[in-house]
Amino acid sequence: MIVRFRDDGTPLGGVLRYVDSEYSFNFDVGSPVDLSRRAGESGVTSILIGTLQIEVGVASKRALYVWGLHPRSRWAPAELAAPRVSASAAFLDPDRPFAAGVSVAVAPVGAWSTRFDAGSGWIRVAPDATADDAVAQIAAGILLGERDGQLHSIWLQPILE
Repeated sequence: MIVRFRDDGTPLGGVLRYVDSEYSFNFDVGSPVDLSRRAGESGVTSILIGTLQIEVGVASKRALYVWGLHPRSRWAPAELAAPRVSASAAFLDPDRPFAAGVSVAVAPVGAWSTRFDAGSGWIRVAPDATADDAVAQIAAGILLGERDGQLHSIWLQPILE
């Protein structure tokens, strides 16, 4: 999945949570008006990394936030240093046009590994341990990394519940 980063104002406000009893991430949007403006007039869809989802505006192609099922039992312990963030917007470009409500699968369940640093609270979901070329903060507690112009990682720092 091609990704382009741009310094485009502030990340989407809200709160990222991981709910242990639901095995999932939830993002509570701070401003529905801001979310709607960023998504555009055609609604939203999702990019699937297994069952983890990146919500994307259909018209804008802008990555909005992350949510979805992602069992903690599959997370491997690791030491993760917070990446250097160089942009605040990420735009995803699929092989075919986005359609509202029709998800686009990038990787099957288990293809990307999840590493968790209990000390810092950072979680990194990626196909390998290779460093990202650049990282953008798209929303509160949510970063996307790119390598060679492709989506390469998801960094999350949720409130654990």
